[in-house]
Amino acid sequence: MEITPYKLDARHQPGFARVEAVAGNCSGIVIRELGEGTGDVEIRVTNRRYFAEAVMVAQRQAIGVTHGPLLSDGYDYWGFTTVSSRGAVLLIDVESCRSNREIDRTLIHELVHAAQFGRPGVRDLVLAGLRNNYGVHQLAKAEAKRLNRQIASHEREAARLERFARQLRHFH
Repeated sequence: MEITPYKLDARHQPGFARVEAVAGNCSGIVIRELGEGTGDVEIRVTNRRYFAEAVMVAQRQAIGVTHGPLLSDGYDYWGFTTVSSRGAVLLIDVESCRSNREIDRTLIHELVHAAQFGRPGVRDLVLAGLRNNYGVHQLAKAEAKRLNRQIASHEREAARLERFARQLRHFH
């Protein structure tokens, strides 16, 4: 697991340190609860200002394009996960997370998505969705519906596992 800052300034260093301190334990919780590995994971820690940019950069890297939408905002999340050439890239906005508990919950949630990408057919469908969103190759209507159902199901599963962040309380 590689943890790197993305245009992160010094005032967000405590959030970065928290991610470094608990990421391995969060991954262990996800693996234990799902019975599935998280694969090769890179965590990019950023702040509110650069979060959307970090998401777009990771998505572009995943499908090998240099063009497409670059949103300055529109992502109102604390975390986001996308596929990478080796596994998954997790983006964590430590500025929007107002406590260690929120960082912990966000890490667990996003690591669940990393594990989901290892399931049969999921990675290919996510990549197809990205290619559609970046105008590389349009998804058929049935595929788009399947992708949207899968995303909704995956979000529910990830949200359910956030409760295990309580197990990280002893980390200060």
